[in-house]
Amino acid sequence: MIGKRHFLQRITSQTRFKSLEINSTEFEGSSPPSVFIGAENYPKVYAGPMLSQEMESQSYDSPERWLSDFKRDEIINFRLNLLRCKQKICVTDVSGRFAQKMQEIALAGHSVYSHAEFDNLPRGVSFSEEHAPFGPSAQLRSIETESPKWQKELERAYNDTDLHARDAVAELHKKGIEFTKIQKALSVGAFGNLKNRKMVPTKWSITATDDMLGKNTISDVKENDVIKDYRVYESAGMDNYFAVLMTPEVWQYEAIEAFINLLDSRTFMFSDYENYFGRKAYSDMGGCYYAQRFAIAEKLRENNEQAGAFVFREAYEGYIPTGVWLCRELTKNALNNEPKNFGNLSEALHYIDSRVRLGVPNLMSNMQLIHQVGKQKSLNAFI
Repeated sequence: MIGKRHFLQRITSQTRFKSLEINSTEFEGSSPPSVFIGAENYPKVYAGPMLSQEMESQSYDSPERWLSDFKRDEIINFRLNLLRCKQKICVTDVSGRFAQKMQEIALAGHSVYSHAEFDNLPRGVSFSEEHAPFGPSAQLRSIETESPKWQKELERAYNDTDLHARDAVAELHKKGIEFTKIQKALSVGAFGNLKNRKMVPTKWSITATDDMLGKNTISDVKENDVIKDYRVYESAGMDNYFAVLMTPEVWQYEAIEAFINLLDSRTFMFSDYENYFGRKAYSDMGGCYYAQRFAIAEKLRENNEQAGAFVFREAYEGYIPTGVWLCRELTKNALNNEPKNFGNLSEALHYIDSRVRLGVPNLMSNMQLIHQVGKQKSLNAFI
């Protein structure tokens, strides 16, 4: 069985969408605001702002609103109309002129007017489940922008050079700052002790933000009382179905995802889990594991509850990877819906079985923790 990363690369290699066509080495428009920092050749990476021909482009990089406001093809089309500017930079050079330009854009509270010149014509397109898609890219020769007004909460965190990055992320989340804005600021090296600041590749910063916020939230959840029943939360969108099963036990988390008939008319399944004490190794499921975990923990903390959590995901024909945001937002959507309540595990699984194509027995054959549900009544079971 191939790994998830290779599987998704094969899917995206088959994706055919028309992207923005640029026939000039000059470009005028705005940044949503948005920046993209690559991971290849780290610590010397290609980084730069993302630009749109539209002067008001905030919706182009606001995944928190995409599912409610747009259809799949609309999201993909306006993402492919974003142009990626590239300039090589060392991630530790956060005080250089170009890095500061990216910080100005990432911390802005609105779209930022931009005029760019390139060494060559922008070309290409990028799809991934790790980051949202974007259109053509080119080596940046120069860029001019307006002096944007920063979002005040982000500006305070930027100016506090003694505040650890982890604490900055947690405080901004508590103040209600959107996940994407926090992640972008982290990516451009806007947080942390001044001498330790550095840029973080976009796909790493997304998972790092989910992981930090998730761990903080789970710590609080463990102080709450365990729920009394079995609950199933559901959502669907962009050719995906999500079911979140919560069980009356101390915190544990497991996720299974099945990609059905997306490659070679076969089904590919990936899963991972953690018990009460968490995990040390990076999940084989990638960023989606952490995005879903954070969304679930946040809901439990909001309700002053503790539970075991199990995510059943199926992706169907027509699914196109568009970034980790989809797993986070579909999980949040499910948890914002009224759950179905059941008196025992069998009833809950029977309901999920009626909702998924593969059937619960097939999905559970690739899972570990769920087979112990109902057999672990206290924390002592983990010790």
